Amino acid sequence: MNLLKRIKISKKESCPCGSGEVFINCCHNKDFNPPIETKKPPEVLIGEMMRKSMKKLCMHPDQQNCKGKIKGAHALQNNKIISLLAGNERHVYLMDTKKSPLIVPLNNGKQELIIEMSRTSANAATTETCFCDLHDNIAFAAIEKGAPDFDETSEIMKFVYAYKAFIFEYYKVWMSMDIFRTQFAKHPTVFSRSDMVSRYRSLQLNMKEFDSIKEHFDKEILAGKHTGVTTCIIKIPEQINFANYAYIAPDYDLNGKKIKNKVKGFIHRLAITAIPEKGHSYILLSCLDSEKEIYLDLFNQLQSSPIEKVKFYISLILPLYSENMVLSPSLWNSWDVETQMAYTFYANLKDKDFIIYNKMNGMILRKAAKMPGFSYGERNKINLFELLN
Repeated sequence: MNLLKRIKISKKESCPCGSGEVFINCCHNKDFNPPIETKKPPEVLIGEMMRKSMKKLCMHPDQQNCKGKIKGAHALQNNKIISLLAGNERHVYLMDTKKSPLIVPLNNGKQELIIEMSRTSANAATTETCFCDLHDNIAFAAIEKGAPDFDETSEIMKFVYAYKAFIFEYYKVWMSMDIFRTQFAKHPTVFSRSDMVSRYRSLQLNMKEFDSIKEHFDKEILAGKHTGVTTCIIKIPEQINFANYAYIAPDYDLNGKKIKNKVKGFIHRLAITAIPEKGHSYILLSCLDSEKEIYLDLFNQLQSSPIEKVKFYISLILPLYSENMVLSPSLWNSWDVETQMAYTFYANLKDKDFIIYNKMNGMILRKAAKMPGFSYGERNKINLFELLN
C-alpha cells in the first residue's frame, strides 16, 4: 500500500462509515456533530469509545438460533484454567484493556500509553460479550463441560482451543472496526486525519486476514466437523503459573531464523493457548492445514528441542506478542519491582518499538543457537517458567 493511500481516504473508495456509498457521495466534507477537540492519541480515543460502546454480539455462525443473554464468556475457562492460577486468592494479574491506560508524556512532546498489569478477580478475567448462552455452551462443550483435562489425542479439543483463541481476538478486531465506522459517521473530519486513517487501514487489513480464517471455522462448525486445523502440542512437565490465548504471527523460530509468515501481503497467524494443569501443562499452537507449510519447521523445532530451549523461546515471545497473558499471584509477586516494570514495558511495546525489540529477540535466539553449550535454563529477567516454592 503506497503512503498516500495509507494516510488518506480516496474520494472514490467505499466510505469508512460502512454505508456502502462512495466516500465523496457520503461523508466527504460533512461533520454532523462538533469536532472532537482532543490531543489524545488515536489508540486512547478509540479505546475510550470502545469501552463505552462495546456491543453484545454472538460470534457463532448460527446466529439466527441464538438463545439466552449475550454474556461475558471466558476466553480461558474460569472453572479450570483461571481458578487453578487464582488459587485461594481468587484473583490473577493481567493487562486489563477495559481500563484506561496511563498516558505518559515524553521529552520529545509525544505520549506513551501504558496498560498496567491489574489485579483482577477470577470471575472477570478474560471475559468478552461475544456469545449467547446457548452457543457459548455448545461451541466450547468439548473443553469446558466437566472441566476435562486436555487429551492430546482429541481432534475436537484441538479444534475448539484453536477456535476459541481465534474468535475472541476476531471479536476485538471486529468491534474496533465497528466503533471506528460509527465514530467516522459522526465526526468524519476528525477521523480523516492521517493518524486515524492509518489506524483504519490496519483494521481493514486485519479484517481481511481474519475473515478468511473465520470462514473456515464457521463452515466446520455448521457442518458439525472439526477438521482442517493442524496443532503442535508442547507438554510442559510441571504446572505453569500463567495462561494465555492469542492469535499471533511470531517472526522468528527457536534459532532466530525469520519465519516467512506473510504471503502476498497477508499475514498468517497461529492460535496459541497455554493451559496449566495439575502436575503438567500444555502449550498449543494451531493453524489451518493450508498454512501448515509456513510453520512446519517451527512446529518440528518445538517438538524436538530440549524443553529448556522451548521455555526460553516462549518466555521471549509471548510477553511481547500477546496482551492476553494471565499470571498467577504467586508468579507476579515472586518478581521484584524491576522485573514487574520490565514485563509491563515489554508487553506494551508496539509499532516501531515493537519492531526494534522483536529484532533484538531474533538476535538473542540466533546468538544462543550458535553458542556451544548455551544454557537455555538461565533465562532472561522475564521468566514465565520460574520455579516457585
